[in-house]
Amino acid sequence: MPEAINVHPQRYLQALFLACEDLAKDLSTSGFRAKDLRLHKKSINNLLELAGEYSAVIVCLGSRALFLPELSGKLPLRTCRGVIAHLQLPDDISEDYPDHSPSILSDAWLAIQGPRNLYLGSTWEWNSRNYSPDVPSEEASKALQELLPKASSIYPDIKNWTFTRATAGLRAMPPLTPHGSLPVLGCLDDYVDGNHSCKYWLFGGLGSRGLLYHAWLGKLLALAVLSCNEDLLPSELTSWRNKKAQ
Repeated sequence: MPEAINVHPQRYLQALFLACEDLAKDLSTSGFRAKDLRLHKKSINNLLELAGEYSAVIVCLGSRALFLPELSGKLPLRTCRGVIAHLQLPDDISEDYPDHSPSILSDAWLAIQGPRNLYLGSTWEWNSRNYSPDVPSEEASKALQELLPKASSIYPDIKNWTFTRATAGLRAMPPLTPHGSLPVLGCLDDYVDGNHSCKYWLFGGLGSRGLLYHAWLGKLLALAVLSCNEDLLPSELTSWRNKKAQ
């Protein structure tokens, strides 16, 4: 992928928030009604703790949505733990990864961080409930045994690189449907408080295509929330609710 770039999710989300702040300021100074955008950080144990504070709540927690008591066992998301290894070239090796060479997407992917640093991923441990980013040495060793043969088939010089650390995350993968693996969206009121006011919403299961889906579906979901109308969302993405209700 000669034109490929690596996207750092946390930095990308921070940049998106800053862009939203700038948009709110521009609208306020352009004659529109004043817009106020704020970021609040707060830990909650359940969704009902937010009942009196907001007119709408959108749950976009990835795999952590499955651990909310109101949603536990009710969402069709499939959990999968993935381990990523960080590798470096030792100081005694002068031949580094060539400048402007691409990252690689294959059975194992290589996300190049510079001429002497890269990330190698990822493993797939289905049905895991372990969302800890920490990777014990035994799990890291097992991940390397799985990933290095795949990586060496596309980049043989990976044998010269040294493992430095590993991190992990828990994916929330979408269900398999006749239309493919599609994101899961929709109103959650039936599961949270039994009302039908369209206050609680779900945005999850974007899988490996989140970078393609998120902007388009985010806009559609915002319109649905503001209109209190789930029918504005593609029926393929909300059909899981109908199956649950049967």
